[in-house]
Amino acid sequence: MREDNVRKIWSETELDAALADLNSDVGPGDGLAFARASLLAAAGGEEAPPAGPRRSGAWRWLAVAAAVVTLVGGLGVAAAVWTPDPPETSRPAAALPDLDRPLAPGEFHYTEMRDWVTQTGNGIAAKAQRRIELWVPADPTGVWHRRTTLTGRWADGKTEPLPGPLDEYGPHGMFAAQHYLNWLTPDAAFIASLVPDRQKLVQRLASDTLDIDDPRKGRLHSATEALGMVRGVLETGLLRPDVRFALRDALASFPGIFVVPQWTLPDQRQAAVYVAKDTGLRLFLDPATARLLAADSAPTAAAIRNKETPLNPPPSSVSVPNTTTTRFPLAPNRPDAPDTLYSYAITRTSG
Repeated sequence: MREDNVRKIWSETELDAALADLNSDVGPGDGLAFARASLLAAAGGEEAPPAGPRRSGAWRWLAVAAAVVTLVGGLGVAAAVWTPDPPETSRPAAALPDLDRPLAPGEFHYTEMRDWVTQTGNGIAAKAQRRIELWVPADPTGVWHRRTTLTGRWADGKTEPLPGPLDEYGPHGMFAAQHYLNWLTPDAAFIASLVPDRQKLVQRLASDTLDIDDPRKGRLHSATEALGMVRGVLETGLLRPDVRFALRDALASFPGIFVVPQWTLPDQRQAAVYVAKDTGLRLFLDPATARLLAADSAPTAAAIRNKETPLNPPPSSVSVPNTTTTRFPLAPNRPDAPDTLYSYAITRTSG
């Protein structure tokens, strides 16, 4: 706290008297705007209002407020002047009040993905944990920043240092290693092309090309391919809520996909699960926001065992006949857990 913000600390008796006076004789419209402006001026936030006649109650309220600011180390003023520091990118805040609010200039949508990749050395292959972070500016047509890091954690529980992160920068979301832009490698323009129309999204999921060099261009996609397409756009963290909900409903009505409406992830987040019958691959979506929470890189044994069981769809107009509900164990390291997890935040830095 700066020296010029220090205020006299009142005694308990003085505070009690001032607070009692505050409760007794300050009425509506009684100079509270003047008190607030004066407090902000003291913190350097704005100019103090011109002096003028005002009731003694308002003056006492200002004095009490100044004393309280001193007692709490200036936090009372800080709340009105500053915004919180950005969350630590190693532990992104997945439960901010509103991740869908418009961003201010200088802010970024932040997405973190953690999965496991195979690393080889000395003839031995092992699974290492990977973290991919993505920062997208308030204007998505700006430069996106992607950072890929091997965390040093291994599937067998060991830890060891690994080479530093790889940083990539892509104007409009177009990174150098991407030769085509579509559902699997979306840029800002592709994200903007998605509309909140369930039927149109089903049609696009069924027939949009996955690769401009694919000789099977124009064929209908499988359920597993549709899941991969939806995963590709959701993991950017950029889709508007109405588009996310329409895409969720499009998945639920896509041929060969069924829905597990209730699932608890190992980190205790609740999810609805969208499963492809042809492979057992799954996407885990937040029921309230339709954000992507987790996914499979490969089918799990539990998913394959249960992939033929029809289950209740999420709340929507989509229906599945002969539905039942399946519950699964909640062990922290259960074998049916997805191997890829996502979290989201809004930050004021890109790395």
